[in-house]
Amino acid sequence: MKALRPRSWLLALTLPAVALAGCAADQVDPAKTEIAVRFDVAEKTRTPIRSVSCPSGVEVIVGARFTCTVTAQDGTEALAEIEILSDDADLKILRLANP
Repeated sequence: MKALRPRSWLLALTLPAVALAGCAADQVDPAKTEIAVRFDVAEKTRTPIRSVSCPSGVEVIVGARFTCTVTAQDGTEALAEIEILSDDADLKILRLANP
């Protein structure tokens, strides 16, 4: 099993829109973000991912950034820095780095 090796290089992964529909459409949906980050990081790094934890209450503001914690199957942790690209909450992983 290959360990997650965080790198501070640009991942350039654009995630699909993950805004929460309904009354909270002004916030990023953390559950959907976690699923997208998990899939994209696993695919890019070829590392099995145990979990991803993203903050709740992140307002959709273009250019704003937030961080999710990514944990590989072997327990190695990394931080994924994410930027909000649009009012539709399109997201991009800017980098994956050691905590």
